[in-house]
Amino acid sequence: MTAQDCIETLLAYMCVAVKHESTWKTRMMREDYFPVSRLYYCGFLLIHPHFEVPAFWQMGMHILHMLSTLNYPPAILTLYRYFQHIARRRDPKSETYRYIQTKYQELLNKGDANACTWKAVELWDPKRPEIALMYLNKAMDGYKRSPGRYKVEPLVVDALEGGKSERLPFLVRTMSFFSDMKEMMLGLVVRKETSAYALRRQEMLQRLLPLDKRPARMPLWTWEGMYRVRKGMALAMMEHTSAAVEELRIAADELDQEQGHYALAVLMQFEAEKIDDWIKSDGEDGLELSNAFMDFYKGEDVEALTEAMRLFNEEAELRLKRAAQGGERKAAVKLERLCKTRMDEPGLSKMEREAYKLAAKEWAEIAGMGESDSLRDETQNTRPIFADPKPEY
Repeated sequence: MTAQDCIETLLAYMCVAVKHESTWKTRMMREDYFPVSRLYYCGFLLIHPHFEVPAFWQMGMHILHMLSTLNYPPAILTLYRYFQHIARRRDPKSETYRYIQTKYQELLNKGDANACTWKAVELWDPKRPEIALMYLNKAMDGYKRSPGRYKVEPLVVDALEGGKSERLPFLVRTMSFFSDMKEMMLGLVVRKETSAYALRRQEMLQRLLPLDKRPARMPLWTWEGMYRVRKGMALAMMEHTSAAVEELRIAADELDQEQGHYALAVLMQFEAEKIDDWIKSDGEDGLELSNAFMDFYKGEDVEALTEAMRLFNEEAELRLKRAAQGGERKAAVKLERLCKTRMDEPGLSKMEREAYKLAAKEWAEIAGMGESDSLRDETQNTRPIFADPKPEY
């Protein structure tokens, strides 16, 4: 949608609201002046704190309030989130605040998929994931009851999720450049096990290559991506790893959710650390392999497990990069630490160390490390209104 589209939509809205007085709401919807999703998106933009223009805010609130009276769920949820995160607006005496609370509760009582998903976000507690899981299950039940009413408009997804960055390549072909160069310099590439690992790694990466070319699909309902990530993390915390990985793969590989990539990377790193501890103990400690990642294993001997551990680390790094590209700050922090760790590896040339040093600096800047809290503006403080809050891992 262009700026001109926004202007035309707002002008048409003002003309209809002034001209038809008491019947303007139903007339506007009946005569189909413009798509409701476009009007909602315009209202959403006008209340965004970047504008800080009172007249814009008033008009945006007018649009969203009007849509909420027509029971348009995205508008109800946006207003609810707005009031919940702007403390000065949470006045119990405010008629608008009480009205939005009532509308939101009505959506919950109906089992609305988006409202139940957001309720799970509100109640998210890493120590008690079963509470959030209860509402997540209600969200899926709500969708299954009437999937037709959840047709997702791209503009609504962009607004409620805070905007999606353009899909960036996974960098599969270049992700291991420095690792390959180090092996060549140390003469390790001629060893049989290294060559076997290279073939195995190529096989695993080929599975991810199609994701570069395939666009993310539209969600079944607006917050399906948030639903998949939260459910995956809840199941992982309840030690249902296989089911958790299944949900997170949908979030990451089908919906291109950066939080899904990050959560999958975390689980893969846990699996790699488990193998590493077993190898260091000379097999004295017990090792329980996760069924969720059986395609990584070609055996249970030391050589096969070492190969699997490297594959876990390779794909975890790949997914961390994708998550960081999508705006997941914690992924950039992990990548910065990884580059700093690699700087101390033996056998590196001066050029390689400088490259890792530069990469660490760039990841740190992406993560915003060292940024003083006092420099954060109001937009950052109110970000949960305009983008999905990050779950605690």
